[in-house]
Amino acid sequence: FFHFLLLDLTNTKNQAINQSKMPIGDTQNRVPSLHCSTISESSSDDEYERDSVAIIGCGPGGLSFLHALATRRKKLQEEGDIEALQKLPNVTCFEMNSSPGGVWRSNDSIEQSGSTSSSDKNDVISTNMYEGLWINGCKELLEYFDYTFDEHFKCPMPVFLPRAQVLEYILKRVTKHEDIFENVLYNTTVLSVSYDKEEQFFRIKTVDGEGLIHKYKFDKCIYSAGMNAKPQYANSLRIMLQTQKYTGRIVHSSEMNKLGPDVVKGKRIMMIGDSYSAEDLALQCLKIGAERIFISSRRAEGICSEVGAWPGNRVELLGKKIPFAVQDGNTLLCRDHVEWSDDEESGDEESDEEESDSDDEDSYDAISKISDISIVIFCTGYLANFDMLSPELHPWKSGSYKQDVPLLKIPKDWKMKDNCLTHILGDVEPSTDIIAQSACVAFKLYNRMLIENTNMMFLYEASDYPLMEIDIAAWLCLAHICGDTDIPTPKEMRRRNNEQILSDMDELAVRDSIDTNYSCAMDRIPKDHWYHNELSEEYEILFLKEWSEYHIKLFARHQHECGYPVKFGTMKQLNCIGEQATQLCVRECILRHELDEDSEDWEWRTFRDCDISQFCSLFTGTRALPLKGRWIDLDDEGNILN
Repeated sequence: FFHFLLLDLTNTKNQAINQSKMPIGDTQNRVPSLHCSTISESSSDDEYERDSVAIIGCGPGGLSFLHALATRRKKLQEEGDIEALQKLPNVTCFEMNSSPGGVWRSNDSIEQSGSTSSSDKNDVISTNMYEGLWINGCKELLEYFDYTFDEHFKCPMPVFLPRAQVLEYILKRVTKHEDIFENVLYNTTVLSVSYDKEEQFFRIKTVDGEGLIHKYKFDKCIYSAGMNAKPQYANSLRIMLQTQKYTGRIVHSSEMNKLGPDVVKGKRIMMIGDSYSAEDLALQCLKIGAERIFISSRRAEGICSEVGAWPGNRVELLGKKIPFAVQDGNTLLCRDHVEWSDDEESGDEESDEEESDSDDEDSYDAISKISDISIVIFCTGYLANFDMLSPELHPWKSGSYKQDVPLLKIPKDWKMKDNCLTHILGDVEPSTDIIAQSACVAFKLYNRMLIENTNMMFLYEASDYPLMEIDIAAWLCLAHICGDTDIPTPKEMRRRNNEQILSDMDELAVRDSIDTNYSCAMDRIPKDHWYHNELSEEYEILFLKEWSEYHIKLFARHQHECGYPVKFGTMKQLNCIGEQATQLCVRECILRHELDEDSEDWEWRTFRDCDISQFCSLFTGTRALPLKGRWIDLDDEGNILN
């Protein structure tokens, strides 16, 4: 009986695939009987209507969704639930490159793959990771519950892994249940996505590697093309370097593949920006022989500012000083921060130039001259690419996360709950300009759905733990599509979002990031207070733990909403595994603070050369192994350099 049941389920699945229709229009399509076809219509011999779903991008988001669908299908097959199987959506994933992986694929692998996607032809700068990149967060918070590192590597591994090993792990995991890649169209760039309100379906136009145009209809659409699709520059600064005839190289962090040892060795390099890209590239450049690195930033609040010491003391943080003039071709004059333009797409060169007009050294105090700079690397982040989406489908304006967002509705009697700084800050009056959006709540979205059109969903990361967050979000999107979740009215969604942000404002770091009054109050905390001592017990227990616990509780809430197989507890109380995840977050945060320029190993130690004793798997309990040597002496695969 069991044999015939499986046979029947397989036939049912194949019948559903074959009943799906071909893409519409004059497409010259050469892909028959594909899961994703056009808008679903019930056939005369099938009483069930199957949603068709388009996924844009086969990076971690697209892969997680396809895997979540395959996991659900396998479970339903084992349970013999034919009715639920017949209701699973037909899915197509569009990927502009020739293989999956998204930004986890290196630029070098793209160049070697011979990909013929239109994006490759248009000479667009790739934002994929460079070949030698290592993860900057502990692997224990990247591990998947259903495919552990033990299962993949067959042995314990170090806390930090090379990019290539993580990509291999991601791809191996998603092929456990079935060949999910049969639903992926490679070398296919999505040109446009619009929604027909009358017919209630998405119109999607694509171009394949041979330049042929294809048109499709879908019931639902998931954007999973990532948040790092386009390089972002500080326009005014780039224009200044160009107009004042800087003679060195100017590159974005996404172009690290152009900077091999022959280019970097013995050179003095300026990094613009002090976040994770600057930290990683500074260490990578030191590894391949750079003489000295200078890191310039507007606010001196990025991860680089938390690093206690750098190998050989060869990295200098300039604080809030940024270049404003070029002297003698390769000397950069730096002064205290003035605002630059973030908007890569603004093209407002005139206003940008006005910021840089005055290069009179005598008109500024504390000017620093940084001489003999051979390379300037813009570590200024990335933008999502929503160009293919019609304007009404955008989650926010491209290039600006905060434009056109209304103010947060704050009750007159609202008061922040007491925390570890209440005794010194008191009750701080909220600013009048707090917008209805935070790092974890986008104004136009509710639980990954576009509020005005819940058939449009978004898979992206907003935390420091992207793979875990995206995997949970993929299950949430699948739950929406399969009818497992409550989808409120737009008015109720906005009310819940507003309520969530008010709740978030009880967390120190969240309020600091969105409320200027509170941020100013925190800036006035005396310098001898424990808050300014990242190695103090109070900082770790009171501040870092609260911040980390907040993120894990957000994951816990979404795990419950979507039926994720692993639970961290609830927003009110974490369980044992949630507490372990919190401790991993805290431990990871203080690795950089523990680096000491007065220690015996200051010549070579990095945060990756850490004490591994507190890092173990959430799912197997396996403890991490030490690296095979000093990180600065390891190659791209984690082996000792010759």
